[in-house]
Amino acid sequence: TKKNTIRKCALLLTALAVWTGPVFARSHLNCITKKVVIVDAPSGSTSSTIEENLGFWFDETAKTIVLADGMPLTVRRFDGTWISATRGDMSYELDRQNGNLTYASSITKAGSATIIIGSGRCNIAAGPAG
Repeated sequence: TKKNTIRKCALLLTALAVWTGPVFARSHLNCITKKVVIVDAPSGSTSSTIEENLGFWFDETAKTIVLADGMPLTVRRFDGTWISATRGDMSYELDRQNGNLTYASSITKAGSATIIIGSGRCNIAAGPAG
C-alpha cells in the first residue's frame, strides 16, 4: 500500500542519514600529573615521585576513551560530569567540571605490594604532545 511504501522510504532515509552522518567527535586530552610509587617489600619500603604526561583520546558520541598509545580503557562512567575508566589494575577518574584527573593502582606480587597514586590537571589539546 502507499502508506507502507512511505513508511519504508522514511526508514530508509533515516538509516542513510545515520550511516552518512558525521564522524564521531574525538578529542585529545593532555594531562600533566604527579605520580607517587610506593613499594613495600620484605627487604624494605621505597617511594618515588615523578611528573608524568598522560594523553587520552575520547569520543563523546561513542562514550569511549583510549590512552594516547592506543590502549583502550574500560569505561565505567562517561557523562557530562565524570569519566571513570580502568585498564588492568589502574583506575582513572576525570572530573570534567575542573579538569582534575586522579588515578591509582595497587598490586601485590611475591610478598611485595606496589601502590601507584597520581593526580593532575587535564586540558583539551590539538593532539598528542611531542
